[in-house]
Amino acid sequence: MPATVDLKDTEVKKYFLFPRGLPGLEGEKRYCVEAIPGNPFFVMLQPAESGPGLILVDPFPFFPGYCFELEEGDRRELQVEKEEDLVVYTTVTIEGRQLYTNLAAPVVFNVAKKLAKQIILPERSDQLRVPLGPPGPPERDGGAKPGKES
Repeated sequence: MPATVDLKDTEVKKYFLFPRGLPGLEGEKRYCVEAIPGNPFFVMLQPAESGPGLILVDPFPFFPGYCFELEEGDRRELQVEKEEDLVVYTTVTIEGRQLYTNLAAPVVFNVAKKLAKQIILPERSDQLRVPLGPPGPPERDGGAKPGKES
């Protein structure tokens, strides 16, 4: 199910509340997400930019078969009313000249409610640091999003 809202849209308010914070950063609850011009990456910072920040990427162009099931408790916490309101990104780390992404802990944004949560996927624990290469071929349906795994 393709997302109808893209965080690169300049009309979208890009401040999100993480009700429980991020794992390891539970005290930090509000973040701003900004596109990095000219590439597929985003930066997620605290509004005051005094705290930690993260680099994010849309995983679906790079891993077209990537999907996971969003648990009911996570759906409630994110106040999901429509699947189209959800956008999924993964965190990026850099080591030397190699980029890695964490497919085991995607960050799910409810763009309509301005809520977000990093979801821990124990079944993907072997995908904490997956090399990020060039995007793969696009899928006909726009790529997978949270839902039932095939």
